[in-house]
This record gives sequence, C-alpha cells and structure tokens, in this order.
Amino acid sequence: MPCRLPRTTAPLAATALLVLAGCGGDDPTAPAAPAPEDGAAVTRTAPGDAAAGAGTAGDPGAADAARGDGTPDDGGRTGDGASAGKRSDDPPGDGAPAPMPSRLALGQMIVARFSGPSPSPSLLRRVGRGEVGGVILFADNVTGGPRRVRRSVSRLQAVARRGGHPPLLVAIDQEGGSVRRLPGAPVPAAADMGSASAVRSQGRRTARLLTRAGATVDLAPVADVSSGARAFLGDRAFGRSPDRVASRACAFADGLGDGGVAATLKHFPGLGRATTNTDLARSRVAGGPAALRGDLTAYRRCGGDDTTLVMMSSASYPGLLGPLPAVLTPDAYRRELPRATGGRPVTISDDLETPAVTAHDRPARRAVNAGLDLLLYAGSERASADAFARLRADVRAGRIPKSRIRDAATRITALKARLAR
Repeated sequence: MPCRLPRTTAPLAATALLVLAGCGGDDPTAPAAPAPEDGAAVTRTAPGDAAAGAGTAGDPGAADAARGDGTPDDGGRTGDGASAGKRSDDPPGDGAPAPMPSRLALGQMIVARFSGPSPSPSLLRRVGRGEVGGVILFADNVTGGPRRVRRSVSRLQAVARRGGHPPLLVAIDQEGGSVRRLPGAPVPAAADMGSASAVRSQGRRTARLLTRAGATVDLAPVADVSSGARAFLGDRAFGRSPDRVASRACAFADGLGDGGVAATLKHFPGLGRATTNTDLARSRVAGGPAALRGDLTAYRRCGGDDTTLVMMSSASYPGLLGPLPAVLTPDAYRRELPRATGGRPVTISDDLETPAVTAHDRPARRAVNAGLDLLLYAGSERASADAFARLRADVRAGRIPKSRIRDAATRITALKARLAR
C-alpha cells in the first residue's frame, strides 16, 4: 500500500481513560425485554483521570468550567471528592471498575451541535450529565481562530472530566477547497491536491491546525469515486479511479493520523455516483453490487485502521441494500462494511436532520438498531437533546437492546483511548 505507516494498539496505561469490558458479540437487532437501566458492560472513568482532560491544562476557560458547570443533576453526580465517581445505580464497591449505566453508554453515541463561539449552559449541563459523547464545530463556532476555539473546547472537556466521563470527540469538516470550517490547511480541494505524498503532507498540516483548535476528528477525507460531471460532489472527490481515490484518501488519513487526529472515510458505500446532494434531498444511487463494491478500494486499504472512522451515507442503494438509506440499513453494517474493511470500524452518520433521513419514521432508532455508533446532529443543539430523550425511552422500553448500546459505547470509548495516547 503506498504512503502507509502501520499503526498499532498499545495496552492502556495506568492513567488511561477507560477499562473496557464485555465487547459485544451480540446481534445488534436481537430483541430485548424491557428492563431497568442496570449497568452496561462498559466501564467509565473516574473524575481524576489525567488523560480524560488532555488539552485543558493551563486554559482559563477550562478552569472556569471545572469550577462551575458540572453541577449535580438527575444523574446523581456529587461534585468534587472521592464520592464524585459513585452513582446510586452502581453496584457495591468490590475493587472492580463500576459498569457504565446504559444512559451514559447512550450518551457516548450523541454528537451535538452548538451555536456561536461558546457552548451554551444547556449543552454544558448535558455534557456534565454524560448525555453527549462528542461535538461538531461549524463556522460560527470557530470565529476568532484556533486559540479561541480551543478555549471553548477545553471548557467542554473540563466539564466532561469533572463529571467522570470520557473526553468528547471534537469533530470538524476540514476537507479542503470550499469545505473548510477553519481557514488554513488543506487549502486545495481534494481533486487538486496532487500526488499521494503531497496529499499526506496536506493531512499533516491539517492535523496541526485541528490540534491547535482542540479538534480530534476530521470528517474527511472523501473516499467516494466520482462518476464524472453529473456527480454532485464535484472537486470534493480525489478522482474517477478507485485506485487513485484510495491512494489519496488513505494518504490524507495517514497524514491526519501522523498528527494524532482521527480520519473519517466517507460516505459509505459511496456517493460518487449520486447526482443529488443528500443534505438537500433524498438521493438514490444506481448500480449493482459489483459496480458499487468496486468503488470501495479506499475502505479496503485503510478503513480498518484503528483511529479511522467511517461515515455512513444517507443515500439509498436499491441494487445493493434495498430501499432505505444506508445509514438505516442493517446489511450496510453487518455485511458490506466488514466485507470492505475487514473489520468493524466506528461508524458515524451524516447529519440526521436532513430530508434524506427525516423522511423515514424514527430514523435514530432505526439507525442504532441497524448498527450505527455515533449519531450526528448538525442542524441544532435541541435536536440532539430530543434524540437522546427519545432513544433513552426506546432503550428502557426494550425497543433498542442494551447490548447494542454497550457495543457502540465500547467501540467509541476505545477510539477515545487510542486518540489520547
């Protein structure tokens, strides 16, 4: 594989974020009887874990948040001191790590939007309660440059740490060309980045910029193979050849990884043949299994890397997956993704507030039961809060198996631990 460096997974150190237990081999859509919210088999951090607050040291915003924003709430947090890591639903202490309740496991799956340069008090409270696992940054969040963004991010991370939760994933769309939230690298669009070595350099520069801003996940590169002039992606695609796209997309992902930022291959199983933007309308991608799978070379080459995410497409693929959008279709996760990547990477949705998704009944529940890990709400802060409440009710009623929530949270927290190394 050109321009690739191996990445290995090391054991977690004594100050690691989490101790993982009970990785799910369960069928994600297996029925479950309604039950009280007992602990899911994922353990959570103690409030003093050093790694959970990476990037907050010396930041006055972080200190302010640590003093005032992680207040007690209906989740039973108590504030400072040894008792802060104990909850009423924890089993008696016996020296073993306390399991993460399903409510907190579900919170790890929510990626929230906020408006303006500073997070709202309501978002800070939700982070302190463990109801948010990540945030996404847009142009209105990054005014003032990377240093100001980092202060806001550090404040959010301090609140998560104070609540005893894993650090937030901080995602941003920084593809290049017209799709950049922060000014700076990568300046050229994907189609204009040049050779694989040049693309990797762009990835490294991008990682340095995002790290200064406190971002940990780039929602890039686009791994779609363009079908030509009618493809709505335009210059966001690296090209029309699966091999060319794979070499460049994986080089960009490697450059990000060199700088400690997670890459996101998107949009699985491919939007290069789409003529309609799924952010604006429902989109149907033509083609049979052979043609569509032939475009997935990038996923075969680097989709299995341990700090790479995969964004699931909101388009439908009748010839491969049936009538529903890929993000809502179990076969996309059970059959096509393992076939393409050789494993089961962390998955994230495209915006779940777009017409391509909201046209379907209970899309969040469908997506979680299909196999989605991270649910992205890019339109409004309220949407992610409402989704959490509905999904929590679904879990408590047995409409979403707890094993599915545990499985997702285990993958997400393991990714966070790898990024914190």
